[in-house]
Amino acid sequence: MRKIIYIYFIIICFISCSSAQDNEKQASINSIFDKMELQGVDTKKPLLYGFFFYDKDKFKLEKLKDELVKNDYKVVRLEITEKQLFILHVEKVEIHSRTSLFDRENQLDKLSKKFQVATYDGWDVGNADPTKPLVSENKPDNYFDSKSNEELFTIANGFYDSETNDKAVLVFQKCIERNYKLDTCYYKQGVSYISLGQTKIGLEKLEEALKINPKYYKACFNIGVTCSENKEYQKSIDYYQKAAKLDPKDDRAYYGIAASQYILGKLKDAEFNCLTALKINPNNANANTLLNNIKKKH
Repeated sequence: MRKIIYIYFIIICFISCSSAQDNEKQASINSIFDKMELQGVDTKKPLLYGFFFYDKDKFKLEKLKDELVKNDYKVVRLEITEKQLFILHVEKVEIHSRTSLFDRENQLDKLSKKFQVATYDGWDVGNADPTKPLVSENKPDNYFDSKSNEELFTIANGFYDSETNDKAVLVFQKCIERNYKLDTCYYKQGVSYISLGQTKIGLEKLEEALKINPKYYKACFNIGVTCSENKEYQKSIDYYQKAAKLDPKDDRAYYGIAASQYILGKLKDAEFNCLTALKINPNNANANTLLNNIKKKH
């Protein structure tokens, strides 16, 4: 009985691991397709897909190569690498969806095992015309014009979430020009500008978000953070205080107030706000450290 249970446990573990690997593979494909589409690549058109295999034995890769050539793959290279492994790189112009590429990866992985090749190592993608880049830096003027407000906002958020800040700035501006979700667009455009090192214009955009929505907590908080980082401590305090009024339960705002007050030498005020932060969240390590430093100066 124990042996049967043990074998059953191994089977369950194998299925679970295999499922996790499949999920990871599909998530990777989805992520790359998302980024391509956000940058204007039409993934429904033929693209140049490359696939990679590794083994110490060149003969095994040659056998696999011959099989792939029969299926219209073009051999890019079969050579030894610096790590003393042979690499086989093949490519093919074809149309893939997220699902079909996942299936193709599994097919090639099984084929590599059939020829006892050590590793199938994934894929890349390029323009069907290899002399041209996959992503054009100069999109047609009507590329964004053809998008609905919601689609444009989704594209902008995609750039924002992936921290492609230069493109996020541009696409949020398109949304702003359409008067679409202005407070959010100004806020995220401001954060993107700050991430690009353009602090002055970034703060201006955050303040625009607050003009539209005076209760925009994140805008207040981020102005406080940015001003503190740029040594504008009184302005930092002012905006942290606005944030604390909007959300009295966020200990981070009170710590932010205290940190700037401490630098300005306002120790009693800093102590009060440290204690307020710790009352809300006793585990606020920054507030604990700052409070100890204040006590040492008394």
